[in-house]
Amino acid sequence: MKLKPMRNNVNMFIKSLGLILIVATQLVVTVQAQNSKTNVYVWDFKTGDETIEKYAEKFTDDFETELIKLDKYTVLQRRNHNLVLAHRNMENAISNVKNLPTETVDKLKTIKAEMVVFGELMEDTDSGIYEVTVFFQNLGNGEIPKKESVIIQKALIKSNTHRKDYMKNLIGKLHAKEIIEAKNKQFGFISKKMDTYMIRVKDVQTAFDDTIVNALDYEEYFKDLENTIKAYNSIFSDLNDNGEKYLLDFESVFGKAYGKDFESVYKGIIDNIHKKHILKLNDIRKKIWDYQKKQNNKKERERIKKDIIRDSKNSTIGLNTAIDNVENDMDKLFSKIKEDLRES
Repeated sequence: MKLKPMRNNVNMFIKSLGLILIVATQLVVTVQAQNSKTNVYVWDFKTGDETIEKYAEKFTDDFETELIKLDKYTVLQRRNHNLVLAHRNMENAISNVKNLPTETVDKLKTIKAEMVVFGELMEDTDSGIYEVTVFFQNLGNGEIPKKESVIIQKALIKSNTHRKDYMKNLIGKLHAKEIIEAKNKQFGFISKKMDTYMIRVKDVQTAFDDTIVNALDYEEYFKDLENTIKAYNSIFSDLNDNGEKYLLDFESVFGKAYGKDFESVYKGIIDNIHKKHILKLNDIRKKIWDYQKKQNNKKERERIKKDIIRDSKNSTIGLNTAIDNVENDMDKLFSKIKEDLRES
């Protein structure tokens, strides 16, 4: 047995070390990209009325929970940072980063906070209502990019369900622009996918309809048919493989009601159009191949041709109905969404 020269071993070690460093660098870049959300710290909401102080605390928790659900920020859990909690006694006296002691600002920066959320619960005794006002403030320069408020009926402040709904509504008002942008982006993406599918499936329907009007007599038809089927398979594979992700993404932006409607449209494509009708066209496609191969057997070609025309006619009638039903459901859903977007 021969040992490899030491120089070769050193070279191999250097190459391996270089590869490890490249991989490590790529991992760091990936992690940084994934952690690109703004770090937010929610300061305890203040109130000038001790009788409603417990509700200010509850609104803080509810707001923080809804902010986490939004999945736009990295929300720094207040209860996990004892250094900041050491200043809990001063929280009700502070509602602006400019009023924070330098030591507290430094500690917020230590936990990598970039934005601080301040809130205040106030009572309007004359109107018999409460109001929660919230604003986001940049820890570095003190700028306030977001500020909104929500009116709360006095009788509902004790209701846990209503308090959560109010904070959810407040989150929506604070991020109205981002929510509309997300809806427009998601709607544009999904509507393009659906439109592409409907165009392709109608192309398939037309291709098999053409067999009824003597398209089999033209050699180019066979090539065009295969190209049409290939184009259909491409968009169907996309919807079939990524359907679950598309459904979840759509629902996360538009909510459960619209999510359920979109799921109905999606199932119509998979179950009613594809499984019930498109798959049956494979048998006709095989007969078309046989027809094309039997160039020298006129009698056999004529028999196969009659079968193809009969089967195509029967199949495309059902396919046409399934397409119309799904398209009708899709148009209704998209019309409602467009109307909502215009009113936003």
